[in-house]
Amino acid sequence: MEIIKTIRPGHDGSKRYQEKYGEQLCAVRYRRSPCKKTVYTTVEIVVAQREAYVQKRPQPTPQPINENDWVAIKIAFEEIELRNEVRRMGGRWSRVAKAWVAKRSVAKRMDIEYRIVEGLIDQCLDVDI
Repeated sequence: MEIIKTIRPGHDGSKRYQEKYGEQLCAVRYRRSPCKKTVYTTVEIVVAQREAYVQKRPQPTPQPINENDWVAIKIAFEEIELRNEVRRMGGRWSRVAKAWVAKRSVAKRMDIEYRIVEGLIDQCLDVDI
């Protein structure tokens, strides 16, 4: 059924239903039947109330960190010494992601784990790993 009009409690058209249902009244609605020959008046009332149950979202289980996983590492263009050190340790440049690709253990050994961009390795399709 199609809703033609909704009237909130206290407005014209809802007063007689408010006298009948009081504070339980939420809305008065006029609905048209599918064949469009009949109009129905319906009331929405509160029949019960309770505290809302807030469902806690399950925390995602962290994936175990594998030291042999390849990761993308952001190094600025001006950091020439750091870039050369990553290259000496087996790192490769990804033009697509504009990041250095190396094993997590290399970043850990060089103490640059904070520069790892998680998930960026998926964009490094131009590097053979």
